[in-house]
Amino acid sequence: MNDINMTDVSTHEHRARGPRLYHKKSRTGCIRCKQRRVKCDEIRPNCSSCSRHAVDCVYPNVSHGTVARPDTALSVYSANHQTSASPGISVINGLSPSSDESKSHSPHGRSFYPSPNPSHPAPADDTDPDIDLPEGSWRRFWELRLLHNFQTNMVQPWPVSQTPEIVRMWEYDIPNMALRMAQQQNRCSLLYITFANSALNMWTKSTDKQERAELMRLQQTYQAMCAKEQRRDIDELTQRISDNADYICFCSLKILVHSLALVQTLNVDPWEPPSQWLYLGRGAGDVLNMAQQLIDPESNPKIRLFIRSPPDMRDPNEMIFCDHSSLDWLLEHPAGPGSISAQEDHELDDAETLSVYNKALSYTCHIHSALDRGEPEYAIVRRFGGFSVWVPVEFTRFVEQRRPRALVVLAHFMALWLNYQHVWMIGRAGELQIRGIHKILPIEWSYKLDDLFAKFKQPAVSRG
Repeated sequence: MNDINMTDVSTHEHRARGPRLYHKKSRTGCIRCKQRRVKCDEIRPNCSSCSRHAVDCVYPNVSHGTVARPDTALSVYSANHQTSASPGISVINGLSPSSDESKSHSPHGRSFYPSPNPSHPAPADDTDPDIDLPEGSWRRFWELRLLHNFQTNMVQPWPVSQTPEIVRMWEYDIPNMALRMAQQQNRCSLLYITFANSALNMWTKSTDKQERAELMRLQQTYQAMCAKEQRRDIDELTQRISDNADYICFCSLKILVHSLALVQTLNVDPWEPPSQWLYLGRGAGDVLNMAQQLIDPESNPKIRLFIRSPPDMRDPNEMIFCDHSSLDWLLEHPAGPGSISAQEDHELDDAETLSVYNKALSYTCHIHSALDRGEPEYAIVRRFGGFSVWVPVEFTRFVEQRRPRALVVLAHFMALWLNYQHVWMIGRAGELQIRGIHKILPIEWSYKLDDLFAKFKQPAVSRG
C-alpha cells in the first residue's frame, strides 16, 4: 500500500508536461522576456513579444546594472510589421497615483492594466492568457459609460440618415448581438471592440489630460482583448464552423472602423504610416469573404443587409479598374522622362508594381467620382475605409519602405479626408498624414504635394 502511495505521489509530482520550446539565451534581452523565459529579439525600444502583448518593454542598463524604461509607449500592432509608437495605438505611461490604494484599485496605477504574469509559463504560440481588466466597480462604471456613449453619440453620427433598416441594425440589432453572444456563449469580441471604439470616440472629445490618458489606455486594452477573442472565432471559420459567421463579420467590420479612427492619433514627427489600418483592412476583407460563404442564406444574416446598403462597393471595375488618367502624373519621375534620373528609375518596369500603383490611383479616382455625384457623408467615409480592403497589400509595403511614389499617392488619397474633419473617426488624420509625409519625402518629389497644403484650414501642428 505504501509503495502504491509513493508511486501516486511521484506521478503527481512529476506529471507529464508538454514539450518546451528551447531558445538560445538572450543576455541583453528585456526584463519581461527573461521573466517569461522566452527568446527576446531585442528590438528597441519595444521588442516584438512586448509589443504583441501590449505591455511596457523594459531593458536592463548593462553599464549601470539598472533598468532602462523606454520613453515611448508600446505599439500594439497585430499586423506583421514593426513601427514606432504613438498615443493612439499604444499603452500610455501611468499617471502618478495619489495614494497606495489607487495603485491597485484605480486606473492611475500601472499594475491595474493587464500584463503578462511571469509566474505563468508562456504558451506554445506565445500569446498572452492574461490580457484582461480586473473585475470591480471601476470597470463596471467605465463599461456603463462606454455603452451609454455608444448608444447616445455613435449609433447615428451622420447629418443625412441612412436607411431605416441600417439605422435599426446599428442602434438595436448589433448591440443586442454583442450582449447576447457575451451572455450566452461567452464570446465578447464584438462587445470589447465596441468598448474600444467608444473610448476612442470619447478621447477625441475630452479636454481633460488625465481622462484622455485613461480613455486611450482603455481603448488599447479593449482592442487587445478583442483581438484575442477574434483569433478564436476566426479559427472556427477556418474549420468550416458557420454558426457564428454573421457575428464574426460584424466584429471584423468594427475592428476595421476602429483602426481607421486610430489614424488620427499617429505621430507626424517622426511620421508614422497608417499601416495598422491598411493591414487590418485586407484581413477584414478576407474574413468577411470567408464568413459570407459559410452563412446560411435562409438565416437572413444582417451582414448581407449592410453589404447591399448604399454605397454599393462590390464591383471591382468601379473601384480598382476605373480610369485614373487624371492622377497618372503622380507616378511620373519629377526630373522628367528624358532625364538621367528618370532613365535610371526602373521601379515601374515591373508589371506587378505598376499594377499596384494603378489600383491605388483608381480607387482614389473612384472616390472623386463619388464626391462629384454628391454622395452623403456616410457613403464617402465608408469608401475611405474600403481603400484598405481593395488596394493590394503590396501598396502598404511600398509605403512602409518609404517609396516616394507610394507616399505621394497616399498623400493625395489622404487629401480626400480634409473636408471630413468634423467626422469623429476622421478628425485631422488627413492633414496630419500629409504633413508627416511631406517631412520625409525626397525634396525632388515634394512639389507633388504643394497643392494639398492650400486645402488646410488650420496652421501646422506638432504631434509628438
